[in-house]
Amino acid sequence: MSAEGIRPAIVSGFKVAEAIDRVLGGADDAKEPYTQSIAQEWNTHMIWASRLARAFYQFTGAAYRAGVKLPMTTQLMSKILCGELRYADIANRALKKLMPF
Repeated sequence: MSAEGIRPAIVSGFKVAEAIDRVLGGADDAKEPYTQSIAQEWNTHMIWASRLARAFYQFTGAAYRAGVKLPMTTQLMSKILCGELRYADIANRALKKLMPF
């Protein structure tokens, strides 16, 4: 839907390059920091992405009207792709609008 897989692939590529650089520099433990970094940065992010995708596909009519038709959606997705926003930020915004307290 959003080509969101591109950003994680690029970030992962940079992190792999850093790990390779560490190995070439003589480090013995390059795999573990890479694995931990990816897990810390992406696990929570992808959980929220999955939740939002499920909501989108479960309520397609409302999601289309509220998400796809609004120009703001393109801006938000651009910010996600640039790493300025995370899916959790989008979910929190939506929850505040749905249930303001």
